[in-house]
Amino acid sequence: MFDTYLLPVTTAISIFPVIVLIVLLPVAVVSYRRRGRAGGWTTLVVYGFLFYLLAAVMQTVIPLPSDPGEYCATQNYASTPQLRPFYFVQVLQERARGDWSLASVVSYGVVWSTALNLAVLAPLGFFLRYLVGMRFLPAAGLAFGVSLLFELTQLTGLWFVYPCAYRLFSVDDLMLNTVGAVVGWLLAGPLGRLLPAVEPERERRRYATRVTVSRRLFALLADVVGFVVLTGLVVGLIVLFGGPTGGQASDRGPIVAVLAGVWFLLVPVLTGSTVGKRAMLLRVERTGGRRAGPVSLLVRQGVLLSPLWLLWLALSVDHWDVLANPEQLLIPAGLLVSLFVVGIWTPLAVFFGDEAAPHERLSRTHNVAIMSVPPRTRRTATAKLSA
Repeated sequence: MFDTYLLPVTTAISIFPVIVLIVLLPVAVVSYRRRGRAGGWTTLVVYGFLFYLLAAVMQTVIPLPSDPGEYCATQNYASTPQLRPFYFVQVLQERARGDWSLASVVSYGVVWSTALNLAVLAPLGFFLRYLVGMRFLPAAGLAFGVSLLFELTQLTGLWFVYPCAYRLFSVDDLMLNTVGAVVGWLLAGPLGRLLPAVEPERERRRYATRVTVSRRLFALLADVVGFVVLTGLVVGLIVLFGGPTGGQASDRGPIVAVLAGVWFLLVPVLTGSTVGKRAMLLRVERTGGRRAGPVSLLVRQGVLLSPLWLLWLALSVDHWDVLANPEQLLIPAGLLVSLFVVGIWTPLAVFFGDEAAPHERLSRTHNVAIMSVPPRTRRTATAKLSA
């Protein structure tokens, strides 16, 4: 019995690292825009909340019967919803048969299933109050909606992925889940006073103006991921509509070059930031405070992204013959130099020397933080102006 209850948790533990990699960048973007930083206690709480949600979902959908055909042909207890409130009390009385000793009670499966139904959404109520600041009635309503979603998932056989219902839809589960969430919400009051306060606006005032290494790295990661997604989308659409793009890297070279020019040069020339830097509330300026022009941005981005575009050039060469074409050696030589400059010199300068990176020295540019009005303050100011 305990193995059945522990299996969803162990499954969630094995899947969670993949979930972290998927949500790492979006969580960082939201954190920097709301709090001015991506670390700290709040981030730990957010990832704890994500793990809890994953474990709750796994508790709902697994274990799956191993043989769907045989199971659906021989088992039908879950095909009809259980709509009698407090039916679990009757089941408990039937199992106990008057024996209410502690040793007997803890051996009843209905006791453990009831306790699990109470506990599964209790953390949701806690997080909704402590992390989100949600009031009682909206939190209870949301918990009921989540419980209903779980029950419908079971009733429909994982939304018809499984050929039949393998878990029982029970109105008791809806009630117990909601009560558990309410208990969690109530406990968040006294327990929240013992934990560090979640104050995004206070953190913004403290951290929003800091241009940290992690902030710059997340901005670069956002640009690279965004550019790769954009390139894949554009190339895919061209291929879909019968364009001339072939399967070789050289065939896609002009398209990639144009998109790179737009993303890394044209957009920052017009707005002062790449898309990734804008997401992290950063802007590129000249060291004298003036706006960075196209030449300085071209030098900056060309050096910083040199490993990527040199690797692309290497992949675009259809036939390597350094004896007949010795100029081809410039590509691997340049790639080695760029890897040293970007992969070794830049981290040493930024992480350990607290100095300007090579691409910043050559272009005479640096990152500055963009101060933006948080949503709550913006709504308050709009309301005052309207009044």
